[in-house]
Amino acid sequence: MDKLFFKPDHAWVGDLIPYYENGTYYAYYLHDPRITPGEFAEQTTWHLATTKDCRKFRYQGEAIARGGDDRPNKNIYTGSVIKKGENEYYAFYTAYNADIRIHGKSVQSVMRASSTDLIHWETDEDFLFVADDCMYESFDWRDPFVFKNEEEGNYWMLLAARKKGGGAHRGGCTALCKSRDLVNWTCEEPFYAPEMYVTMECPEVFRMGSWWYLVFSTFSDRFTTHYRMAKTLDGPWEIPKDDVFDTRADYAIKTASDGQRRFAFGWIASKAGNSDYGPWEWGGTMVAHEIVQEEDGTLRVKPTEAMKDFYDQVWPVKDLCYYHCTAKEEAGETTIQSETLGAVLFPVPEQGFELELTMIPGKSAEAGVALHTDTGMENGYFLKMDLSGHTAAWDMWPRSVQGAYQWQIKGDVPCQVETSRKLPASDTYHIRIFREDDLCVLYINDCMAMSTRMYDHKGGYGGIYTVGGTASVSGYQIKVKSI
Repeated sequence: MDKLFFKPDHAWVGDLIPYYENGTYYAYYLHDPRITPGEFAEQTTWHLATTKDCRKFRYQGEAIARGGDDRPNKNIYTGSVIKKGENEYYAFYTAYNADIRIHGKSVQSVMRASSTDLIHWETDEDFLFVADDCMYESFDWRDPFVFKNEEEGNYWMLLAARKKGGGAHRGGCTALCKSRDLVNWTCEEPFYAPEMYVTMECPEVFRMGSWWYLVFSTFSDRFTTHYRMAKTLDGPWEIPKDDVFDTRADYAIKTASDGQRRFAFGWIASKAGNSDYGPWEWGGTMVAHEIVQEEDGTLRVKPTEAMKDFYDQVWPVKDLCYYHCTAKEEAGETTIQSETLGAVLFPVPEQGFELELTMIPGKSAEAGVALHTDTGMENGYFLKMDLSGHTAAWDMWPRSVQGAYQWQIKGDVPCQVETSRKLPASDTYHIRIFREDDLCVLYINDCMAMSTRMYDHKGGYGGIYTVGGTASVSGYQIKVKSI
């Protein structure tokens, strides 16, 4: 069955290692079988799914096997793929075995595998690269990203690392190592050390036009993927005003390009117990956004063309209903006004649809989109737009199971704060919502993505709402997949 988003049967997608060649994106990923309940990224190997449009994936099975219980690569984690010669490919990956100690510590190390076809890989058992334990700590040494530095004529490796003696909470850095043959590596001064995070996972650099970009993921200050920008690899690395691609739900994003377009591959985390109230877990379902470069060098994301083409049959929007508001309809636009909370709503499918609409908030304290709610607005999900603070976040009602007392409903949690994003500067918001199973990916003005999970509410109504003001909606359309 054709799906909008990719997840293997009986397993989950962890960190992505995308690579492009000859019209095909090779989406290597950490395949997490979740063998033991409550444990994640154990007995992890690289698996492969290939795609030509970053939406329809062909599962290719295991790409790199893990070693035995007595080998450093008992567990295989994130890395990168590089081409050296004709049909000569190398994958550098993180190896970890808690029972093997180097420098007296359980450490992460880098191992290497080779391939001639990008499908079949064999690990070089003699290659093992560990931190020097002088400049860098040996217990944070993972996620190698290897690329050719054309100006220096050598290879660079970036790693999620920690300066020796660095603080436990802000000592994370991006390490730099260099090599001329992809075999012998030297440790250099850190590539980027902002002294801000516990660690900076899954580092990557790439160039678009006249700008270089550094991408990395964090789980301390914010659980998300960031980017930095600079005119040269030597920096200085600027922090853009909006330095993320998506919400907390879409983690460990890495990119790949065909030379014309670049795509951001990540995973939308699952939640424990398949419930809205469950905590976020490690691993989930693959998603890809297209990256667009603005004139000032900043980056934004939008849906891929293949995503927009997936749902292809118009589902009639009818039976509009109104909650606590006055309404006016004119020239295909519906405007509502309310002194408190008001909404215009229409039925939406159970799941498996695309909802598109254009919204003008007007002069409101708050406005947004309701999804899978009821006519009394008692339950459901809400894209909550703070118009004065220029932010948006997902909210849900109820926010928790009520406790013994009526007031124990998380009234002090204003929204799902981990999904908060900065709103683009605009008076009008064009919104696309993609729903499949328990996944929801939303785009605003083809500028930003807001991914999340939605387990507990389906069907019902969707629409727009306003608090203490007006809001208008037009161009609303629902599409489903034709049979």
